Amino acid sequence: MISTKYFHEQAVAFFRAKNFEKANIIISKVIDNSDITPSMLADFGVIKRAAGELIVARNYLSRAVKKVPENADFLYNLALVCGDLNEIEEAEKYYEMALLINPGMPAALNNLGNIKKAAHNILDARRCYEEAIKNQPEYFQAHKNLADLMEASGFDKMAISSFTRAIHIKPQPGSVIRKALTLPLIFNSKEEIFDSRERLKIELDRLKNDEKLSLEDPVIEVGSTNFSLAYHGLEDLSLQKEISSLYQKICPSLNFRAPHIDDWMPGLEGGAPRVGFISSFFHEHTITKLNINLINGLPKSRIEVVIFSFSNIKDPWSEKIRKSEHKFVPLNKNLDLARKQISEEMLDILYFTDIGMEPLTYFLAFSRIAPIQFVTWGHPVTTGISNIDYFISSSLAEPKNADLEYSEKLLSIDGMLNCVTKPIQYRNVSRVKKSQEIKIVCPQSLFKFHPDIDPLIGGILRAVPNAEVHIIDGLNPYWSILLKKRFLKSLSDVSDRVKILPRMDNNGYSQLMQSADVVLDTPHFSGGLTSLEAFAASTPIVTIPGKFMRGRVTLAMYRQMGILDCVAKDRKEYVDIAARLCLDQNFHEVVSSKIREGHDRIFDNRKTIGKHARIFEKAMFES
Repeated sequence: MISTKYFHEQAVAFFRAKNFEKANIIISKVIDNSDITPSMLADFGVIKRAAGELIVARNYLSRAVKKVPENADFLYNLALVCGDLNEIEEAEKYYEMALLINPGMPAALNNLGNIKKAAHNILDARRCYEEAIKNQPEYFQAHKNLADLMEASGFDKMAISSFTRAIHIKPQPGSVIRKALTLPLIFNSKEEIFDSRERLKIELDRLKNDEKLSLEDPVIEVGSTNFSLAYHGLEDLSLQKEISSLYQKICPSLNFRAPHIDDWMPGLEGGAPRVGFISSFFHEHTITKLNINLINGLPKSRIEVVIFSFSNIKDPWSEKIRKSEHKFVPLNKNLDLARKQISEEMLDILYFTDIGMEPLTYFLAFSRIAPIQFVTWGHPVTTGISNIDYFISSSLAEPKNADLEYSEKLLSIDGMLNCVTKPIQYRNVSRVKKSQEIKIVCPQSLFKFHPDIDPLIGGILRAVPNAEVHIIDGLNPYWSILLKKRFLKSLSDVSDRVKILPRMDNNGYSQLMQSADVVLDTPHFSGGLTSLEAFAASTPIVTIPGKFMRGRVTLAMYRQMGILDCVAKDRKEYVDIAARLCLDQNFHEVVSSKIREGHDRIFDNRKTIGKHARIFEKAMFES
């Protein structure tokens, strides 16, 4: 009789030769043998993981760990399987147990860092990556992950340095591109913005001339977008197109074309246009709150809806999406498989609720998956991508000649773009009684704080001596550190009156909006859902419209309500309006009452649903 040891050796040999199927078959011959050792169990678990049998793999490795709990490798491999099964807490536990036994285990430190980063535990993530590199200086993935973390934290120079070290170890194209596209998140000055964009242009020219540069899967190899460009307050069309052109050149697989498109004839088969809505944020997120009423409200007799989601988050909002009357398709996070899933639905129209906020939908947008492809202002800037045909916006937000700023054909809806339900926590509430101290709130994400807001905050605080400006801490703790450092220089005499509040839940946020005397809109990139929530609390927002739509969304809401009292034409007027709202109780009450009376014009705007339906039908006709 051939021993279990022999089969084990054979299985391991096939595994090392990457013949996982054969290795898996061999395992089945000894699965019930009584002489299987803990090491064999662990190896069989690793082979089962490679074969995709994750539950079986976990069982084998759990048995090995139970027999030899002090083996760090067994624990590490069990953690890997738990991570594959999305059992993140279990994975974290086993990585930490492995590190108690072997504190310098680089792979465990790196993977634990990834878990910490995903949980926004940024400081611990950084420590994990740096410790992994300390124990294995040539560990490419740890250098790359540290670079990614530093970029996301706003330390662009440190990120570039880490990408450089990673590229020195392994000149991976994705890291080369990430290094080139790295930009600061929290700028110290406008000059720094100009300098960073100039560097980006130089880097793009260099990449375009690199004939050896190529990508197979940009989601895996690059794993990010040029998200932060939109926050600079400058024209982005040329850079967006350059970046798009680069990706099209170096990654031919992005030019996928769905098989049904070449034979597509609109309306030939009769029936309603088949429209797909796609996002990675169909859970509790701004994107869902802005779009759910549109998706569920489109008349079924005129529009057939299919929902495509990359999100695996389960919460009440994702359940609303999943349990709608429309077909729901959970998308594989492999770009090629996702393209095929969408293609199989043979859409007439694909509607991206956002492009540019994360890599999956950004790189998916390069392909021609539907004959007609739309995007809207989930990320309110042109994509620069040639296969996106239309950008849907609002005439209330767009400036004159706005179409010149888009690579897509701009379609501006007359009136409010979104149909948003008034949040329940703001219904039938009265404003919180004011204390002697005046509370000014700027609730925007910290990367929206362009340097141009600093003199506005400073001017207001100097004009209203008993006021404080409250801002909300970011998901990444380094953002507030960098912003406070900037404020110490730019607002030296009043910086102590800028308070950073801890992040809060929905109830805490609604209480903040109701207790605020004034809300400040950020220049160049205004509030969207945050402005709607402030208006739901009848709290005045001071806004200064920007040059581009992304800095004019609060203006659009004010226009819809017919209120222009708090729309400033320049910086001085911005400061004056904010100060008057703080000091003139009658003026404050007049504005607050106007906003309260205007609620029915900005919330539950069902007219926009019919306007979208007509746009879809017209696009079909014109095609």
